Amino acid sequence: MEGKSMLKLSHVLAFLLLASLFQSLMARDLISDGIEVVQLPVENDGEFEFCPGKQSWPELVGKSAGYAKQVIQKENPIVTRFTLLFPGMPKPAAYICGRVYLAVDWKLIVQVTPTMG
Repeated sequence: MEGKSMLKLSHVLAFLLLASLFQSLMARDLISDGIEVVQLPVENDGEFEFCPGKQSWPELVGKSAGYAKQVIQKENPIVTRFTLLFPGMPKPAAYICGRVYLAVDWKLIVQVTPTMG
């Protein structure tokens, strides 16, 4: 029993020793050395904001897809790509800044709030 506890103690001490050696690699030290650190998105009202500008357009539900595209481009010039989703088509999970999904019916009328993504 004593051998196992000594082995565990030696593992803990080795871990602490290694952890103290890597202390200089912490982000605050990297910033002071002039190395650029990746910034995470800023939280805005409980949601993370990956792209600047307006993210959704609930007022466009019931409007034509062409009109919706014009309004979205006017309100957020970052948007450069529109994807039409017809009934039964799944919305891809990949988030891409500058892309908006327009869920439309067969008459090209917006059925769901268009969102960036």
